[in-house]
Amino acid sequence: MIPRRPLLLLLAALMLGWLACAGYPPLGTTMLVATLLALLLAAADAVLALLTEPPEVERNARNSMSLATWTEVGLVIRNNTWRTMRMQLYDHYPATFMARGLPLDAVVEKGRTLDVSYAVRPTERGAVSFPVCDLRIASPLRLWWRRKTLPVESQSRVYPNYSTISKLLTYEVSNQLQVSGIRLSRRRGEGIEFHQLRDYREGDSQRSIDWKATARMSRLIAREYQDERDQQLVFVLDAGRRMLAKDAELSHFDHALNAMLLLSFVALRQGDSAGIMSVGESRSWLPPRKGADAINGLLNHVYDIQPTAIEIDYLAAATDLAVRQRRRSLVIFLTNIREEDSDDLRVAIELLKRRHLVIVASLRERALDETLKRPIQTFDEALLYAATNQYLDSRRESQKLLQANGVFVEDCLSDELPTAITNRYLAIKRAGIL
Repeated sequence: MIPRRPLLLLLAALMLGWLACAGYPPLGTTMLVATLLALLLAAADAVLALLTEPPEVERNARNSMSLATWTEVGLVIRNNTWRTMRMQLYDHYPATFMARGLPLDAVVEKGRTLDVSYAVRPTERGAVSFPVCDLRIASPLRLWWRRKTLPVESQSRVYPNYSTISKLLTYEVSNQLQVSGIRLSRRRGEGIEFHQLRDYREGDSQRSIDWKATARMSRLIAREYQDERDQQLVFVLDAGRRMLAKDAELSHFDHALNAMLLLSFVALRQGDSAGIMSVGESRSWLPPRKGADAINGLLNHVYDIQPTAIEIDYLAAATDLAVRQRRRSLVIFLTNIREEDSDDLRVAIELLKRRHLVIVASLRERALDETLKRPIQTFDEALLYAATNQYLDSRRESQKLLQANGVFVEDCLSDELPTAITNRYLAIKRAGIL
């Protein structure tokens, strides 16, 4: 039991009364009676509080939440007792969450139910648990707080931030992708896979004319092609120490996940399939899949993968992928290239290039660009500027070596990555080189 403010004020008044007795002794008898009554009142109030059944609490938390997104958690309080209850409620949310709106103050009438809520914001992916709720219930005379911990366990999963995909699902894909900077278009008149016959239009290539259909219809008929479907994308996701670097609130690993999900969504809408291999402390593999449920499969596969502070063996990963993925595919490495990686990575890419087309997407730390933009005013700042330039030069040299071997390289900041790799994928499809 915890004393409330009214009880503390009552005790303070009694202390002042006893001090007054020192100057006026006849007041002592009155103060003795008042003290006994106050103690009996406080004791009776505490007993009533302990005998009263606590309310029932039910938590309504979403089974799935999105990383770095505010989500509402609802609580239902049921008062089945004979009196109105005043209380403070503090819900024990996961340690990797931020919260606002706690503690909650509530007044629940007797025999009634009250719905309250607060908001949480996950800062890490994975499976999480809400274990208990802490209640402070005011006693009938409001002299005490009775603390009660209720086991109200809930399970949830924190997924990568898929808000971009949700927005794309709301609108027509081609229009929304163009707003996002992604150029999605179908080639008219020439391409890889036959789409349909249509009337010949001014500006169409003469090679697109279908002469047999033209003879039957007695007017010019052209063949229309579209980008080839049923191709396969395989993401190789670096889950090593390089991807622990952060831009804003998210790690490079989480930014890479978001980019992977967006490109997977676009590829699936194009009729292709997508799979993933994560390379870190352990190696996981999800073969390329297509269809409406493929995105959910990817989300469930990657939501609890966390980067760890280990070095990645690129050659071992490439060897494993070469064995698992026999069909020619577009392989997309999501990593952070450093000068010391160039030899190992080049050997690994050379192995994959025997069968696959490879994109290496390298996330660049935003702090590097910001360092070059800052004005130089001191000798230390000049040294930092020179060292940053030298580092970026060596990084560019490593990328040039990969490009010279026929590898597509995208070096970009975290917010540029989704658009960069998606546009590269669409350009490869339009060129018909996969």
